[in-house]
Amino acid sequence: MSILWVGAAVALAACEVAWAGPQFADQAAAAGVSGLNVSGSTQRYIVEGMMGGVAFFDYDGDDDPDLYLTNGSRFDGSPRGAEPLDQLYRNDGEKFTEVAVAAGISDTAWSMGCAVADYDNDGDLDLYVTKYGRNTLYRNEGGRFTDRTGAAGVGDPRWGTGCTFGDYDRDGDVDLYVANYVDFSQEYQSTIPCLWKNIPVYCGPLGLRPAPDVLYRNEGDGTFTEVSRQAGVAGEPYFGMAAVFADVDVDGWPDLFVANDSTPNNLFHNEGGGRFSDTAVMAGVAYSGEGVLQGCMGAAVDDYDNDGLPDILVTNFADEHNTLYRNEGAGFFADVSFSSLVGTVGIREVAWGAVFFDADNDGDRDLYIANGHTYPQADLAQANSSYAQPNWFFLNQGKGRFADVSATTGTGLALRAVSRGVAAADYDRDGNVDLAVFNLNDTPYLLRNEGSAAGNYLEIKLEGTRSNRAAIGTRLVLFAGGRRQYAQVQSGSSYLSQHDLVVHFGLGPLAAADSLELSWPSGTRQVLRQVPGNQLLKVRETD
Repeated sequence: MSILWVGAAVALAACEVAWAGPQFADQAAAAGVSGLNVSGSTQRYIVEGMMGGVAFFDYDGDDDPDLYLTNGSRFDGSPRGAEPLDQLYRNDGEKFTEVAVAAGISDTAWSMGCAVADYDNDGDLDLYVTKYGRNTLYRNEGGRFTDRTGAAGVGDPRWGTGCTFGDYDRDGDVDLYVANYVDFSQEYQSTIPCLWKNIPVYCGPLGLRPAPDVLYRNEGDGTFTEVSRQAGVAGEPYFGMAAVFADVDVDGWPDLFVANDSTPNNLFHNEGGGRFSDTAVMAGVAYSGEGVLQGCMGAAVDDYDNDGLPDILVTNFADEHNTLYRNEGAGFFADVSFSSLVGTVGIREVAWGAVFFDADNDGDRDLYIANGHTYPQADLAQANSSYAQPNWFFLNQGKGRFADVSATTGTGLALRAVSRGVAAADYDRDGNVDLAVFNLNDTPYLLRNEGSAAGNYLEIKLEGTRSNRAAIGTRLVLFAGGRRQYAQVQSGSSYLSQHDLVVHFGLGPLAAADSLELSWPSGTRQVLRQVPGNQLLKVRETD
């Protein structure tokens, strides 16, 4: 067993502390993350309002997460030399340094979303970016990226949105699913009036044509093959938004959830043998619990109630509630949006990115949701809404219930913007999970979790050998103090975004975990016992 202890473990007293709640403060400007997003000029078309993704990932292999932000464009063009560029911020400890041009991933195309994986198993994390136009696969060659889209065969030219890597056939390399939104052109005329609350707005998605999604199988030689029809995921096209590979029935085979806007969601159950079947209707996640279509945007798949079964949260359009589907086992989910209190907050907000994470290190996962309206016309008096909106933080109170504590969770929750994607990472490695939030036509938030009286923690960075190198799809079970916690390593989540691949567990007052069990995609199982907390633990897959 190969285990590397990173940093000194800080022995904290194993005693109860008075919890004052996590406090989030925006450190973007102070940390040097100041790049301005540009997405359209006058918000005349739906493309202008639908980006954008953010990713935390360690591109240079120095054990701290760096930050990538997509950028857009303008239909009427930009001055030569002043085109908006995607941004990559290298984490230098106290500050971030913008290095996109030097790293080879600056792009003037209209980027949308992103996902991260080591697709060629060479030890460097690679980046896939969806676009309005041809998507791009950036191969990491030791801290500098090269465009391998053409050689890899993954340059879908349609309007890509959410994307996710996962080893669905468990052959040791990650495959790629890309959600597409609408078949859009500036010349296309909608077949229905484009109105919201009787206010003229840009058209879509209803009245526009949906675009089919695509699944690529990794051939292990740097190339991919499009296998959507053979794999059983090429059904009726919907307005695809977020996509997440996750093993929701815990049978060892990664399933695939796709959140679709104004059309039913998909839950593609992995049948093995390279085939999926869409079980969303039977499982209860295609519609709301009332059987109603929703304008679904983002998705978070995680075990919020620590019962060993991943649950699904879907964020939705204004005048709809965000939907939390509790995993009941045996392939079925229950809509617990209102009993959990997640669906009882807000009606004017349009919700996008979402992440479950243990903000206070007490051993269960809390919830952050990013909001921002689709239409600038939301500021009109008759709309009874607003374009810029506050974001939400829900504290997990146990027993399946959350509390909205946004008003008491720091200055970072008092900000208002047109937010979209959100990604989570402990960017300063202080044991508290932080957030990066993408803001449309604005600068991003970098919400540092200042922890207050937060408890102990354990962070785990995995390296696959028989499994894919980035360990995507690995299931972790942590046992501490008579309680179990569960997690899966995921690529692509939230809204068009990517969380740090390092897994974070809160230990509360405990100084160590009793055990940590790892179930790798290859079938390998490892158990570590008496693992000290307050460290970044590296574990390499062994036989």
